[in-house]
Amino acid sequence: MIMAAKNKNSIPVKKADDRVLVIIPKPRNVVGDTECTVGINGKMYQIQYDKPVYVPKNVAEVIQSHLDIQSELTEDIEDAIKVSSIAEL
Repeated sequence: MIMAAKNKNSIPVKKADDRVLVIIPKPRNVVGDTECTVGINGKMYQIQYDKPVYVPKNVAEVIQSHLDIQSELTEDIEDAIKVSSIAEL
């Protein structure tokens, strides 16, 4: 949860206490793009690849979930290729 404090002009000021440092590696198959877009609860975040960025914790959780799924898919594809290679022998 992002805490908001009010300054003299009653403008909410967000504290960075609830933020997490993330670095999104640029995927090998991405050409030309320098950032990705992460959306959560109707709010969109543009995050540059390979740069350290502070994001809210829930955004970091979405990014981590995506990276975990991507890793699992890569492992499944590699396993399928191994099985296919063995079957051809």
